[in-house]
Amino acid sequence: MVVVGLGVAAGGLVWGRWLVTGACGQLGGHVTDLLVRRGAAVVGVGRRECPGGHGAVLPLDLRRGVDLDALLRRYRPTHVVHLAAVSSPAAVADDPATGWALNTEVTERFARYARDQDAWVFYPSSDFVWDGSARRRYREGDAPVRRSAYAWTKLAGERAVLDQDAGAVARLSLLQGDPVCPRQTTWTRVAAALRAGQELPVCTDEYRTPVALADAARVVVGLGERRVRGLVHVAGPEVLTPRDVVVRIADGLGVTPRLRAISRRDLPGGADRPANMAMSGARLAARWPELAPGPIRVRPAFGVVIPVYRGADVLHRAVHSLAAQDFTGDLHVAVAVNDGDPGTLRAAHRLAPVLREVGARCVVLAAPPGRVPAINAAESVLPAGARLYLDQDAVLSPDSLTALTRAFAPGSGLHFAVPAVRIADTDSVVSRAYYRTWRSLPYVRQSPATMGAYAVSALGRTRWGAFAPVRSDDKWVRWHFAPDERAVVTTATYEVIVPRGPRELVRARRRYQRGNEELARLPLAHGDGADRNRGVVASLIRQPAAAAVFLGVHVAAAVLDRWSAK
Repeated sequence: MVVVGLGVAAGGLVWGRWLVTGACGQLGGHVTDLLVRRGAAVVGVGRRECPGGHGAVLPLDLRRGVDLDALLRRYRPTHVVHLAAVSSPAAVADDPATGWALNTEVTERFARYARDQDAWVFYPSSDFVWDGSARRRYREGDAPVRRSAYAWTKLAGERAVLDQDAGAVARLSLLQGDPVCPRQTTWTRVAAALRAGQELPVCTDEYRTPVALADAARVVVGLGERRVRGLVHVAGPEVLTPRDVVVRIADGLGVTPRLRAISRRDLPGGADRPANMAMSGARLAARWPELAPGPIRVRPAFGVVIPVYRGADVLHRAVHSLAAQDFTGDLHVAVAVNDGDPGTLRAAHRLAPVLREVGARCVVLAAPPGRVPAINAAESVLPAGARLYLDQDAVLSPDSLTALTRAFAPGSGLHFAVPAVRIADTDSVVSRAYYRTWRSLPYVRQSPATMGAYAVSALGRTRWGAFAPVRSDDKWVRWHFAPDERAVVTTATYEVIVPRGPRELVRARRRYQRGNEELARLPLAHGDGADRNRGVVASLIRQPAAAAVFLGVHVAAAVLDRWSAK
């Protein structure tokens, strides 16, 4: 094959109008997320609408040429990233017509558009185009083979772009990592099986050069910024077998894998799988070293749920404290606005870039009314992993996420943890007295009780599906764990704004009492133990004035509840 020369336009900034097909796919989600975070104008195309928060996604069947032409005329993209494909060799073998339509015919249509409109197109090819017999990494100048129906469609797609000098063709090696959109992928299934201690069959006789999805997305956008034209390999610096990759995932998750060796021929379509698919990324690294993919590193996802109700004026507290975290993990934040107020939703959208600018993924969504429906809506757009449930006004200390992650280290036995609570300054003497007493209670310190932030481990989050429709979601979650599985992480803190004055305190206490009555009727695995009130009297005696305020609020709430029940 003749390798088309690589050309680049001046600039290097994200500009123009980007159209991304397969926008909710594994690579598509990362590409659109990166473009949105960089402020690009981007429209995604997918098989269905997507709540993933990575730009607008239009449901469209690309095989319908009339609809595709109408979209191109309406949007007039300057950059087309065509990631929609039948990407499984076995699937193309089963349905070659669909594989040809998406991998080749749609590509030809985009290439003609790019040629006629002076636009740029990106086409992802594959490392399945080799015969597998080389004893080195494959380079761009090596001759590919049409070993399978899948390879045939990919090579025809390559030719459609290269012959018309329409943009960049990138042969991608095995892509690895968590998806941006919540969905089941090979990676998520492997990670879940590893966490569960299941035995996994792993291929030991197939050699690849894996690339992290986030790195591949950087390459796609970087090539588009430079309007590169021609053929380039996108390959990682390491040659690994699938077994090596699974071991790398297990190391990142901190688990010991149970593996069973198999051959690539045991996989679907195994007869057509080349033994060696390792590729050299030297061409890309030499020309644009800043785009070169790095080694596969597993950073488990940490999700944060923020339900927002009439919180336009306080949400900045939680968001800015998350943006200030000294945290190296893969942070995903879902802000669920459930008050139906467009002003609150606008405030949340204005704050989302604060998180995206520090590398976190942030999704803002309008949720149904109610705190628990908002939590369930937020969780639907987060990947599996550890969770922090954070109130809209809670301010985390900068080391909170790192401290919680350490608390959930494998072997710790902890699955429910909270930072130490701090009470924001208030001018209400009654509120100060009430919460000074509350914080001194042994039950609050040992349970641990929560009032604005609580976290569960990735394994702990598997103990239930959706949240039950309860008022006290924090205690409902806590009661899924035995007392020795819970802890206060004293090296981290969170600050919350408390109810101000007697009226608000009594109202909050009544809500708490009704939540307790509700939970008492549910068949939960654990409670707080029969000795939860041990030491309370001694604690109250030590500060009689504040204790009088505390008890007065409780008595008033109980009396009002009794009167309202008559």
